Amino acid sequence: MSTLFICPTPIGNLEDISDRVLKTLASVDVIYCEDTRRAKKLTDNFSITTPLKSYFLGNEVNKISEIEETLSKGMNVALISDAGTPLISDPGNVLIQKLIQKNYNIVSIPGPSSVLTALTVSGFELNEFQFLGFVPKAGKEREEFVIKLHNSKMPSVCFTSPKRLLKDLDYFEKEGLDSEIVICRELTKKFETIYRGTVSSLKNQISENLKGEITIVIGPSKNDKKIDLDIDSAVKILLDQKVPKREVAKSLAFVTDMSVNELYEKIKDL
Repeated sequence: MSTLFICPTPIGNLEDISDRVLKTLASVDVIYCEDTRRAKKLTDNFSITTPLKSYFLGNEVNKISEIEETLSKGMNVALISDAGTPLISDPGNVLIQKLIQKNYNIVSIPGPSSVLTALTVSGFELNEFQFLGFVPKAGKEREEFVIKLHNSKMPSVCFTSPKRLLKDLDYFEKEGLDSEIVICRELTKKFETIYRGTVSSLKNQISENLKGEITIVIGPSKNDKKIDLDIDSAVKILLDQKVPKREVAKSLAFVTDMSVNELYEKIKDL
């Protein structure tokens, strides 16, 4: 029976690729990848000559039918991402859902993941954790993101770019995030660096010219009060109506489990 193999690739160190993945990539009929140029460097390094075809968000819809047709002919397919385990903040979820619906055989091979690598070096308790993808750049999604961090009693993992890292830390600080944070740069590579601390201390450690892949692990929130997005919406509405901040805090204290002083501290700098 034809099979789609989900194949993890190194997140930096080529020695981390498994023999099983190498054998699979060499034996399938075609490899689908995010970037054929990047994938070719990998396959050339291991003398793998399997044809490469692109599969990324921009062409995902058309490629799904192409992959289905390939599998229907009894051929085997491998799916890889630019680095790490496919589908984790990468294309492929829609494809897998479609193939499951049509009863195609799917095999996922274990391997490198920046999410798990960062978690295990973080030092946090890992009985449970949440993965939040990339830190949103703006809008309601960004507000909801930081609220999840405030309310989380488990470690949270996310990605950001080196260009946005300091902006994200500034935002976390503005929103009063008090969790311990671990920033992992260039995991498994020659210049792997791990930064640990609070938001304010990390801002002093990190250069504006920082480069490389970034994975962030945010520790459980120390906040024992659950923060609700509705509070933020209510604050905005009242402030837009020119209601004094102290009066806003008093009003919201009646309908939340936060005190007047806690609410005032939250909104005084808005």
